[in-house]
Amino acid sequence: MRTVFFIIILFACSFSNTALALAAEPDKLIFCHEDENAFPWVFIKNEQRDGLDIRLIKLLENDLGIEVELRSLPWKRCLLHLQTGIVDGAFAASFRSERQVMGMYPTQGNNELDVSKRIHVSSYYLYTAVGSKLGWDGREFSHLTGDITVQLGFSISGVLGEMGVSVNEVKGPEVALKDVLSGLSQGTALQAERADYILSSDPFFDGKIKKHKILLTEKPYYLMLSFNLTSKYPAYSLFIWERLALLRDSKTMESISRGFWQQR
Repeated sequence: MRTVFFIIILFACSFSNTALALAAEPDKLIFCHEDENAFPWVFIKNEQRDGLDIRLIKLLENDLGIEVELRSLPWKRCLLHLQTGIVDGAFAASFRSERQVMGMYPTQGNNELDVSKRIHVSSYYLYTAVGSKLGWDGREFSHLTGDITVQLGFSISGVLGEMGVSVNEVKGPEVALKDVLSGLSQGTALQAERADYILSSDPFFDGKIKKHKILLTEKPYYLMLSFNLTSKYPAYSLFIWERLALLRDSKTMESISRGFWQQR
């Protein structure tokens, strides 16, 4: 009888510890994002932070019921703060193998990247000066004799590098587009959402830049979480990614997105 009693006690303690582990959560979360305008995901308008990723993270904050502090940092510093545990998360990061020493991507049970847990998908296109002979047919460049400008620290640099393309890295899409017009590079590979916004809103570029129709590459982007957070709160970290994916595809986010574009 005493043996049965001890088994019951051990089972109860085990269940209690599991429940406590699942219930454990931090008092607040600190996420960082790039300090450059990354329309429509993150940007500053009228001195206010906005964007579809920002609105999704705010939705996540309300869903989790804890404070999420957002910090605007240069992208490389944002990733460094993630690696050192100064922040709990960084968004939006495409997958690069070398970033796996900086923090955690959402993964499936087999440790494969879980694309379903992305924060958004973004497409890269080639932009050249009107009249440029540089072309892209979906497989290779034609008449490429110089550099292609990309944003500093962005994954498209690696994609182009694997193709043997000489890359010039600069800070910000506006600088990249101006490099093309000044002849410092033959073209620039940029995320279409942000480049198209600049071209449609800044009269400086009117009639000067051509967007090529065939995309260069399409990439999912993620909320990376710090090793500190994922080791201390493993179950809660998985919960964050699961809730983010559900909220991203929710009717609420669909309504928020529709309202966002109606304001443009």
